[in-house]
Amino acid sequence: MMQWWNAFCLAVGDPLLGWSLRLPSDATLLAVAVLSAVVFALARLATTNQDRLRRAAADKKRLKELIRVAKRSGDQDALARHRATQGQIGLMTLAAEIKPLLVAMAPIAILGTWCALRLEFHPPRADEPVEFAVYTPVSAAGALATLVPQAGVSCEGWIQRIEPVTDEGPPHGIAVWQIRAAARDEPYELTVRFGDKTLEHELLVGEPVYTPALAQQSETVITELRYRPLKLFGVVPGVAAIYFPPWLVGYLVLTIPLVFLLRRILKIQ
Repeated sequence: MMQWWNAFCLAVGDPLLGWSLRLPSDATLLAVAVLSAVVFALARLATTNQDRLRRAAADKKRLKELIRVAKRSGDQDALARHRATQGQIGLMTLAAEIKPLLVAMAPIAILGTWCALRLEFHPPRADEPVEFAVYTPVSAAGALATLVPQAGVSCEGWIQRIEPVTDEGPPHGIAVWQIRAAARDEPYELTVRFGDKTLEHELLVGEPVYTPALAQQSETVITELRYRPLKLFGVVPGVAAIYFPPWLVGYLVLTIPLVFLLRRILKIQ
């Protein structure tokens, strides 16, 4: 199901935003944020009674004035009436907030998935160093793993010993290669052999997109290309505690202000 959804989001997102991948990463994030803000604005226009919301906004403003007057005069009955009316208007406007979110949910989910697949990392450039790691059961520690040489790929040490890791989460083994590759329009097939296992992981270099960073080779073996994370302005970090990668934080930093700015420009309540 997830593979189908990812393929669908790429089929929609690439024709719509694929051109932006050739721009600087900040410009790509900005393009997605602008499109997201437009989606939220159109959803709000399509699902809310703007005239009613304008009158509600005017009523809330007037009620605040009346509440201040009632407080100064000590009129508790008037204060209670005004607050009750304020609460009723609040419930009505709350319903108006929910409908646009529900309508915008599907297109925003598509945009978010496209970003997760296209904007989580910087695509590797020609001759840029990239770490390639193999994670194994800790029982494989001490064995030798070989990255099979191939034309266009260079590496300092094709044979690496699988090292045990016992102080970072569940115990496991790891072998890491530092590789560089020439640009080409087809992926390299990185091949690793250890014991009786043969692992393959695609690496695309010099293109505006990248191949998946992780590949589940078996229940206990994973390969990973450690790409550079994409960060807004090159500095905005992620929030690991809530699993927000840097691209998502940057996307939110741009999108949230743009939503309110677009609503103000278009006078959308």
